[in-house]
Parts: sequence; C-alpha cells; structure tokens
Amino acid sequence: MRTKFSGFLTLLLVLAVQISFAQTKTVTGTVTGEDGLPIPGVNVIEKGTSNGTQTDFDGNYSISVASGQTIVFSYLGMKKQEVVVNNQSTINITLLEDAAELAEVVVTGYSSIDRSEYGGSISSVQSEDLEQIPLASFEQILQGKAAGLQITAGSGQPGSSARVRIRGNGSINGENGPMYIVDGIEITPGDFANLNSNDFERVDVLKDANATALYGSRGANGVIVVSTKKGSFSKGTTFNYKTSFGFSEIGEAKFEMMNSSQLLNFQRLIGRGLGAGKTDAEIAELAMVNTDWSDEFFRTGTVSTHELSMDGGNDKTRFFSSVQYLDQEGLSLRSGLKRFSLRNNLEHRPDEKTQIGLNTQMSYSKSSRIDSESSVTLQNPFAAAYLGSPYHAPYDENGDFNTGGGRVGPNALEHLLKSGNDRNVVKIIASGFANRELFENVTAGINLGVDYQQSNVIRYTDPNSHYGRTTDPGQQGSYNESNRYDANITSTTNIGYANTFDEKHNFSFDAYLEYYKRHVRSSGFTGYGINELIVGYPGGITAGSPSNELIPTISGGVLEEGIFSYFGIADYGYDGRFGINASVRRDSSSLFADENKWATFWSVAGRWNLHEEGFMDGADFVDNLKLRASYGTSGNKGAIDPFQYATSYGQSSYDGQPGFVPTNLGNSDLTWETSNQLNIGLDFDLFDYRLYGSVEYYNNLTTELFIDYSLSATAGATSIESNNGEMSNKGVDLSLNYDIVRSEDKDGLNISLNVNANYNKNTIEDLGQVNEFEQGTSIIREGLPLGTHYIVGWAGVNPANGQPLYLDKDGNVTNQYSEDNSTANYGSFNPEYTGGFGGTISYKGFKLSTLFTFQAEYYRFNNQTFFQENPNFSQYNLSTKMLDMWKQPGDVTEVQSYLYGREFSSKDIEDASFLKWRNLTLGYTFSDKVIESIGYISGLRVYGMAQNLSTWTKFTGFDPEDDNNIAQYEYPTPTTITFGVDLKF
Repeated sequence: MRTKFSGFLTLLLVLAVQISFAQTKTVTGTVTGEDGLPIPGVNVIEKGTSNGTQTDFDGNYSISVASGQTIVFSYLGMKKQEVVVNNQSTINITLLEDAAELAEVVVTGYSSIDRSEYGGSISSVQSEDLEQIPLASFEQILQGKAAGLQITAGSGQPGSSARVRIRGNGSINGENGPMYIVDGIEITPGDFANLNSNDFERVDVLKDANATALYGSRGANGVIVVSTKKGSFSKGTTFNYKTSFGFSEIGEAKFEMMNSSQLLNFQRLIGRGLGAGKTDAEIAELAMVNTDWSDEFFRTGTVSTHELSMDGGNDKTRFFSSVQYLDQEGLSLRSGLKRFSLRNNLEHRPDEKTQIGLNTQMSYSKSSRIDSESSVTLQNPFAAAYLGSPYHAPYDENGDFNTGGGRVGPNALEHLLKSGNDRNVVKIIASGFANRELFENVTAGINLGVDYQQSNVIRYTDPNSHYGRTTDPGQQGSYNESNRYDANITSTTNIGYANTFDEKHNFSFDAYLEYYKRHVRSSGFTGYGINELIVGYPGGITAGSPSNELIPTISGGVLEEGIFSYFGIADYGYDGRFGINASVRRDSSSLFADENKWATFWSVAGRWNLHEEGFMDGADFVDNLKLRASYGTSGNKGAIDPFQYATSYGQSSYDGQPGFVPTNLGNSDLTWETSNQLNIGLDFDLFDYRLYGSVEYYNNLTTELFIDYSLSATAGATSIESNNGEMSNKGVDLSLNYDIVRSEDKDGLNISLNVNANYNKNTIEDLGQVNEFEQGTSIIREGLPLGTHYIVGWAGVNPANGQPLYLDKDGNVTNQYSEDNSTANYGSFNPEYTGGFGGTISYKGFKLSTLFTFQAEYYRFNNQTFFQENPNFSQYNLSTKMLDMWKQPGDVTEVQSYLYGREFSSKDIEDASFLKWRNLTLGYTFSDKVIESIGYISGLRVYGMAQNLSTWTKFTGFDPEDDNNIAQYEYPTPTTITFGVDLKF
C-alpha cells in the first residue's frame, strides 16, 4: 500500500513540475527605437505585478512570466507597448516616440519637474518640431507651436530676428520681449542667428507668475528656456550627418505699377501748364524702355546646410557634439548669411552622488544686409524695385551705370552694388555645473556661465556712387566701422532638500544665490575720401587735415549692469493628488538709486489632480485631469540705462561763453515695472491619451509703467521718465492635440491634429497725470489697447470736383483736412487673436506634416499705398490705380484729382489679419530591412519641405506679418523649398 502511495505521490510531483514549466517561461528579446538602435534602461514589467527588469546596454532583456500574462514595455518619451505571452520565447520590440509623454516634463531653467506636480503655466516644444527648418533665427521656428506665444517676422533678411511676445505687450516704453535662457544661462535677446536649432532638445515657454517669478525683475514678459541635447548614458556612440539644399523666391506683389507709357502720359497730364515738357518724339523714345527693376534687384536665393553630430556615452558619461555650416542667400542682391557653429555638451557622474558638466557653443557668422530697409527711399531695393522709373535703364550703351537721363535721385542699382553693410559676429555661450548629494535628501549645486558676443559692422559708400559723389564730406565716399563687445556672466549657487514622509507627503525646498553682470563696450569711426581701389577697407581713408573736409569722426561708450539676487522655491504634494508651489525672490539692481535698488517678487500656485479622486472612478475616458491656479508678481527693468536715475551734465556754450547744461534729468524714484499675474488652467488627457491639451485664463496687470512726461522748457529738459500708469492683458490660451488614428505598429497608420490659439485683450488702464498722448499715427489713451491707430477718417472723393472728403470728430463729412479731427476708430496693430494649427500623417516610413499660423483683429497703416497712389510723388513710378483718378465731373472713384494732395487718413489703415500656410513637409524613413541591406548605416531619412507657401489676407502690402504698425517696403518673408537627407551611422 505504501509503495502504491509513493508511486502516486511521485506521479503528482512530476505532473506539478511539468505544469509549472508549462505556466512559467523565460522570455528574452531586444528593444530598439524607430532608428533601429538599442534602447538601454527600458522598463520590462509583468502587468499587475512587481516582477520586472530593465534592458541592458545593448537593449537586451530576460524575464520569467507565466503563459497568458502581459508584458509591459515603457520608457520616458516612448509610447508604452503591451504584449501577451503565449508560445513565444523571444519577443523583440520597437518603441515609438510619444510627444505627449515627452511633454510630461517641464523645464523652468532652474529645474526639471513632472508636469503633474507643477501648478504653473508652461508650453513645451520638442526637438522634432525644431529641426531642419530653413530659418537661421530660431525664434521664428516657434511660430504657431505654443499657445500665447506670438512671433512676428520683422524682416525676411537672412538671420533677422523676430518680434516675440508672450501674452501681449506688458509695457509702453519698457521692454516687451521675453527673457531667454540657454542651459541655465541668460543670453542677450535680439541676435539668434548664431544658434543652431538642431542642437535643441526642447524649448519651454514660461507664461505665468509661478514660472516667471523665479527670474524676479527680468521675468515680467515671460521666459523662453532652451535645453540643448545632452546624449545618453550607456548608449555607445551614434553619428548623424544632415545636409539640405533649397531655394527661395519672393512672392507676387498684390499691386500693379505703371509701365513706361502709362507713367509718361500720367506725368504729362499732371504737368500740363507747368512748362514745355518733353516732346512727343522724346516720350515715344522713352516709352520704348520698360525696365522691370524687380528683375534687377531680386534673385532666386539659395540655402544649404551641412551638419555632423555625434552623441552617446557609457555608464558614467554622456556627450553631444555637433558642427554645422549654413549658407543662405537673400532675395535681394547684397544680402545673405554664412554661419559656422560648434557645440559640445559633456556630463560626467563619477559616482552616484556627483554630477559635473560643461556645455559650450561657439559660432562665427558673416552677413551682408541691405541699407535702409523698411524705408520709402531708393536706397531700399524693395522700394526702388517699384518706385523706380520704368523708362530709365539701369545701364547705358557702354554697360556703365546710367546716372543721367533726367532721373530723379540716384540709380538705385548703382547704390546697392556700390555700397556695403557687412556684419561679422563671434558668439560664445559656455556654462559649467556641478551638483552633489551632500547627505541623504540634501543636495547642493553651482552653475557658472557666460554669454559673449563680439560684433564688427562695416558700412561703406563707393566714391563713384551717387551718394559718394553728392552727400559724403569731400564727395569722395565714406567708410564706417563699429565694434561691440557684449559679455554677460551668470553665477548661481543652490542647496536643496527633498523628502517623502509616510509615503504620501512630498516636500522640497531649494535656496539660491545668484549674481548677474553685464558689460558692453562699443567703439567706432567714420572716415572719408575713399581710395576707389580699396573701397570697403580702412586703408582707403584719406587722412583729414585743416585744408580739407575729410576730418574723421569717432564714437564709443561703455555700459555696465549688475543684479544680485537670493530666492527660495518650495513645493508640497500630497499623495499625487494635491500640491502647492511657491517662490520668493529678492533682487538688487545697479540701474536704480540706492533707495530703490531692492525689490521682492513672489508667486504661489496650487494644483489638484482630479483624476486621482474617487469621484472620478466612473469616468473611464479620463486619463489625466488637473486643475491649477497661480498668482504672483515679476518685474521689468525696461529700457532703463545705467545712471538714468541721476541728473548728468555736459559741456556747452552760450553767447560765446563755455558752461555746462543738463544732458539727462534724473529721477531717483525710478523703479521696476511690476507685473501682477493671475492664471487658472485645466490640463487634460482623454480617451486613452488620444485627446490631450490645456485651456487657461489669465489676467495680467502691469503697474508702475515707465512713461515719459513732457516738461516746461524752463526745466532744462523736454521730458522726464517716471513710474506712473497701469496696463492689463486678459485672455485665454488653448492647446489641443487629437490622435485621430493611432497605431502601436511603427509602420501603421497614424493621423494627428493640433491647435494652439490665444485671445488677448490689451487695455491701458491708467496713465497717471495725463489721459493720453500721441505716438506717430497711434494714440496712448486710457481705455484703449496699446497701438490704437489715431488718424483722420476718409470719406471718399467728391464726384463733382474730385476733392478728397474726410470725417470730422463727430462723423460729419467735410472737405477740410485737419489732424484735429483724428479719431481712434480704426483698430490696433497688436492682434487680439493669434495661433497655429496643423497635422501629421505617417504610414510605412512616410510622414506628412503641415502647419498654418494666423493673426486676427490686426490693423496696419499701409504707407506703400500712400506713396504709390499719390500724385505728389509722380516723379517716381505709381500704382495703376492712379489711372482711375478723378478727371471730370461725375466720375465716381476713390482716387482724388491730382490737383489735391493726399493726406494721412484711414484710407491707408488696412485689415492685416491673415492665415499663412507656414510649413509642409514630406519625409520618408527607410525600413530596417533596407538599412540592414546597406550595412554600414543605422538610419536614413529623406525629405522635402516648403516654407511660407501662401498667405490669405485683405492686406495689399508685401506681407501683413511684420513687427511694426507702418508697412513700407519691408524685406518680405520668402517662400522656400528645401530638400534634405538625414543619415545615421
């Protein structure tokens, strides 16, 4: 009996072992990215358990799981994948990038924070949206990609910067642009053509007080934080070569100019009775010349780039290095940019408690720029191309520049080709950092950085050019050279504490000490009497003497500014549900008098992760839902110069007697403008993360506005700057992303849409001692938005006599023009609605993406039409609209008789709202199979891209998008077609 029982027991044990082996098995495999490279550190977890592992350096893993169970593969920035284990013993996985997952981390410039644990307002743009766009200045690449961020291209000249605003204008006379941080170091705004956006890992736009109060007296207008690529630990080395080539064209003008015959007949008509004029034979001969000046000035520009980068690391060190060459021709002759840039980022962790690193960027650029851009002169080729007389030829019968023929002004082509405006810039950005865990829960760090820029500008006029012969002293040309050295040093030291209590209470506190110093030195000289054999070089200058007019002039100056700060940041979170962020900062600035050097800025923000609450259990479609609110203050130093608070004097004379006169009337009460900001936002991820985004309401009030007040002549100065006034910006930001079709397979179909939009209502609330004052064709008035046009209303043309008609202040029609009848009924040049929208479709290696941007409720004064449709300027070419001018009683037209001069009126205020097709990109990434067949590369992508394809607008000027209220022959933004190759090995 015992024998039978023993045998039966043995059989049961064997069966149990067999069943156990059947239920639990070892699964191995490799995890790679879309580029085919292994990904170390991927979490490989049996779903619903703590059983898990991570991939090794080569992306390999091994895990024991029971049949029928699910393995979950997850990695930061990648889409999570789940696989059910059946009979497989090997499961290889390709993880796809997930933009939504990458956006779960925000960067403030001082730290990186999980978005769910942050109560402030930050919009993030990832590297894939920044790379390979053919724009030298990186801020233009951000157009339409972040809600509340308005970027307006001020010029199409290669390397030109754009106007950047975050949630509107916060100052009247102060600075309105944001602060810029690159790898924790403040850089000088305005010259971003020396930064390579392909080096950027991400850009975070800080919009509310909780984010910007960290920067105290410099954060009122928002902060743009750039984080550059750093490489990866335990990845090995990857090389990436990128090259592109493209061409640019000027868009079609929305206006038509007269040909030679039309202009000659028009000039004869309005010149009747003023003299003999030209004979019929002379007019016929001139009419045979029909010069299209745009063909002489403009060209098809080209743009090309070559870039080599490498990144990688081992278990203790990571690095990223790149070198790029960019060559961009402008649309106009004599305009272009060449740039060479180098970046090297290195980080080393000698042990688990220490982190040290060095980030460096160096660049050299050489640009040629046109003179007198955005001016109505023949020195501006974009004006001369249309205002130049068509019956004058650029060259005479000998091939020399034609300077005779009774022309008015210079031969504009001669001026363009015989003058120069060249700029050479060296820029260095370097930052070193060290962080150390001193003991458990306590860390300390230091960051030291410098932003250095050296620029050299050379402007010259050939002695054989029109201006060289007629305007320069001695009438023998001129040479001007100016140099500027700008160095900014930032030093930040911090100590931090972070701990978790009872597994639910998370607390952290960081204390900082920061010093910022800026030093600017400039110098320059202008010489005359240029030797025609060495034009464009200082050696061509003729020395001045008492016997000639060639005395050189010199200039120069020094500017220094310093800010000392200390501040603290605290955060408390409970169980992933509730949380509060707070910061307090004290700043001391050398720009203000002793009694106003110090100021305090602060913020507080709360957050509530609603999806963690029990009452949300039934809402299965909600993945994340966070309500947040913040309030705080930040400052704006504006355009204050050093010692502007003090009265200064300079030498002068009166009645032949020497003395001193005030050169600046100081105000020791000057202090920072202060921005008081309220922000309420809702972040959401819905329907398995298919629909995600945020909606925010903000109310920003700027107090202590910088305002220039007029003074009596007896004061010894015309005006004095003081803090007095308030202005508000209230609005809504909307960011929305929707994955219409989403495939877990990298070769599957994916379709997504995105929208970023902003509504902003700007209002001047208070001007202190005055109710209003004029600024050109706009008015600053309480109750109105900044940039409101202030001009006389246009009422048409009297059909009886061709006389122009206007509106008086009461809206009555009058034939008398008076600026006293100006009214503020014609909108503002600051748009109320801005944003962008686009989409992406990808399938089997193909990827198509597009982007549109828009601005609405946006009005500009079109100075081009004022000149082109004005008989007072008939010595230049005119618009064909002038052919429809009033000629006899009964004519119904909008063009008055030539007997009446044209005045500034609302006729030239145009709706400049626009929808612009900003970008269209089609790319193809070759499959792993093709890459393996090639053998020596690990990834290959080819693409074509079109930039600025089309613009829909009522505006009749070149381009409705510009950074000022008056449109007058700006350098337009070109349409650019680019083809490129991205190779990894």
